[in-house]
Amino acid sequence: MDFRGKHIDLVGRIKLWFGLSLAIIVIGLVSWKAFGLNLGIDFKGGGQMQFRIAPSARGSEAVALSNQLQGALQQKGLAKVKVQIAGGNTFVIATLARNDAELRTHERIARAAIAEVTKTPDPGVTKKPEDAANAQYLTPISRDLVGPVIGEELRRNAVNGVLLGVMLIALWIYIRYNFAGGGLRYAVGGIVALVHDVLVLIGLFALIGYIWPSVEIDGTFIAALLTVVGYSINDSVVIFDRIRENLRLRRREEFNTVVNDSLLETMSRSINTGLTVVIMLLVMLLFGGHSIYNFVLAMLIGIVSGLYSSIFNASMVLVAWHNWDMKKQGISRAARSARDAAPATLASASPSAVRPSMPSSAQSEVPSNSTSVAKPAKARRRF
Repeated sequence: MDFRGKHIDLVGRIKLWFGLSLAIIVIGLVSWKAFGLNLGIDFKGGGQMQFRIAPSARGSEAVALSNQLQGALQQKGLAKVKVQIAGGNTFVIATLARNDAELRTHERIARAAIAEVTKTPDPGVTKKPEDAANAQYLTPISRDLVGPVIGEELRRNAVNGVLLGVMLIALWIYIRYNFAGGGLRYAVGGIVALVHDVLVLIGLFALIGYIWPSVEIDGTFIAALLTVVGYSINDSVVIFDRIRENLRLRRREEFNTVVNDSLLETMSRSINTGLTVVIMLLVMLLFGGHSIYNFVLAMLIGIVSGLYSSIFNASMVLVAWHNWDMKKQGISRAARSARDAAPATLASASPSAVRPSMPSSAQSEVPSNSTSVAKPAKARRRF
């Protein structure tokens, strides 16, 4: 897929690209306002339990075993639950338990589900507590309750982290491109693309979370969001570098033409690299299991949004800024021309046009030979 040398007017459709972005952002913001964010256990708080089984009792692969346990827990009434497998034979299960009594109930359900899926005897069910030390039995490791205060702190740290990352990226772009005096334009273009990606990702997750409650905003979503921000600005910088290089080599050509050609030269690279990532994310989304589903889905949406914004938003901000500058210069030039032409217009006007009108009575008193009075004196002869 090569766009170099093609006669495709991308810059001429600037309103279309901005319109599409605005439409998606508005849909996401309306969904965010109407449905709210489907926050996970990481932000809401809840309980976390850890269990260990014998390595020989695991049987299935980690992904398949995690999916089986997820389904067993949902069948037993734990709809909002997060399952992870750590260290090969350790299960980490998080639920929305609000107090210690609910956490104990969830622990009993989780032990029964693990014993059912792994065919591992549970000492609490088989009434043999003395066998708990045996490696062939299910062994509880820990049980912790995380309050909403921790979740609120995590949410605040996530927002601060995203804002700090965006600000540092903007500062870096400004310093990188300010040697020629255009750092602010490039920084604003990059930030517009980043804000676009963040709003699109959060808004669509609000909509998807309302349709499928299993899609939540948790700690993995924040990791995906920061990854998308870095990936998006990487594509924008590649395009900015080509624009700056072509502007230096083609000084006499129109700015919009140079930007359009630069986009066509770099678009093949952006689309090809983006598609390779999208293909792998689709495979992980289909076969990766529930534990990484939110992360992969957020990455997939963010990568596609970042690919679009780098090409059709970041560079178009430069075009819109340049057109606005040209418009302002044209207005100021027209104003100066009108101001400079004003004295010449007054000077070329006829004396009758500028002479104040006199009453008829005053005009009758003026003698008929009054024009002879206004004759200039003879010039003195110079010897």
